[in-house]
Amino acid sequence: MSALLAAALYAITLGGTYIYDDIFLIGEDPRVHHPRLWWQYWTRDWFYGGLDNLYRPLVSQSFGLEMWLHGDRPWMFHLVNILLHAAASALVAELARRMGGWRIGLFAGLLFACHPIHSEAVAGIVGRAELACTTCVLAAMVLFLKSPMTTARASAIFGISVAAMLSKEQGLLLPILLIALLPVRKMLLSPAEKFNESDRQATLLALALVIWSAGAFVFLREQILKLRFEWDPVFINIGIQPLAKSPPLDRRLIPLALLGRYFQLLVAPIKLSIDYGLAVITPIISHANPYLWLGVLVAIAWLVLTSICLLRRRWVAGFCLVALALAYAPASNVVMIATIFGERLMYLPSAFFIILVSMLLTRVPAANVLLAIFLLLASVRTWSYVRRWNDRAAFYEYALAQQPKSMEIHLLVADIDYENSDLPDARRIMSDAESICPGDWQLWKMSALIDEKAGDWPLAEKHWKQAFDLYSSSETYNAWNRAMARVQHSRATTRK
Repeated sequence: MSALLAAALYAITLGGTYIYDDIFLIGEDPRVHHPRLWWQYWTRDWFYGGLDNLYRPLVSQSFGLEMWLHGDRPWMFHLVNILLHAAASALVAELARRMGGWRIGLFAGLLFACHPIHSEAVAGIVGRAELACTTCVLAAMVLFLKSPMTTARASAIFGISVAAMLSKEQGLLLPILLIALLPVRKMLLSPAEKFNESDRQATLLALALVIWSAGAFVFLREQILKLRFEWDPVFINIGIQPLAKSPPLDRRLIPLALLGRYFQLLVAPIKLSIDYGLAVITPIISHANPYLWLGVLVAIAWLVLTSICLLRRRWVAGFCLVALALAYAPASNVVMIATIFGERLMYLPSAFFIILVSMLLTRVPAANVLLAIFLLLASVRTWSYVRRWNDRAAFYEYALAQQPKSMEIHLLVADIDYENSDLPDARRIMSDAESICPGDWQLWKMSALIDEKAGDWPLAEKHWKQAFDLYSSSETYNAWNRAMARVQHSRATTRK
């Protein structure tokens, strides 16, 4: 049922197109269009020169394979995403069923299928990294709970773990998640199975293989491919990661506010956005910020509830709380990542949150009625939002109306105007953005490109210099020099 609901809700995206990062990773990445370059999926980074060193070759390869099989048909890319979301929803249901019974499984699978926070991961084609990794992680945990463990099952878990890691970095959490799942597995074993030596040996083999695969993956990235997990904060795009400019105290407080924001979206996903970057979330945080105190309350509640579950041996609830924290940790920005906030990053963590909610919901009187209400509200919100992804220009305009301070969305809207040669509107959009946040170098870069297209080389020179002053790179320096050369040529021509 959960898989059918997921497919039905997102079927509308089959009429969609490429949005945001889809445009580069599918439309412009040369590896997608030239099979002779596919080997570079396995030896280079996700963004083909990106500063964050993301490495997701299995998902990248799927893009190339699809383009080779069916050509430039966006609906086919969307179809694969829908099928993966349907599979993940079914696996959430099965994992919850194995841990808590069929009713909890039913509730969890249906809620996961329609939760609006998953819209970005499913409707955006590049969200396939989230979908594939989560599907593999859930499948490994479902197999891990099946008893008795056999060598064949241990080998399957190993293969799935490799696929998870090659899909997204969160796959590296699988060894820890399986270890955290051990008390639940032991609780579910029958008295006879608890003393089954072959089961114990096969379980240890599964854990050893998954741990080994994680170590091998890290070695491959760090030592062979030189794709380090850390990067120089100087090169982080402040428009997407405002923490790069935060003072020490704010750097420690903002992750708590982010936790509050994510919790609000999990509980009440009313307002959704493709970007929450600079000026939406600022490098400085006020102590009166409600998200900060909500994040503090959530952190305290997690500590209290986890302690109670572990002390009382409530292994299923305790596992879900621990797994929720583990899955959320990479997105928490306790250790700074290349993006400040993203709904897609909650795809895996939300599975454990939803199982917890389902465990509580099934104990409430009139639980079926409440479930029906939640499903209706969530489905309407999800469908009404994802249908907007089918029209890129209209979606960007809608996103800007939702987040009028987002620098990234200003750039997306201006880029559409730039492509359509609507230069006056593009200049208006960039003027608004520059008045909100003049410290984002990419705004001045976009303004300079608009000026160049309009033939206003003196203004282009000025804007390229502003971009270079904010971000001293060879790209901005060379563009600035080219603009100055065109200005000088224009003046010389005028004098003649």
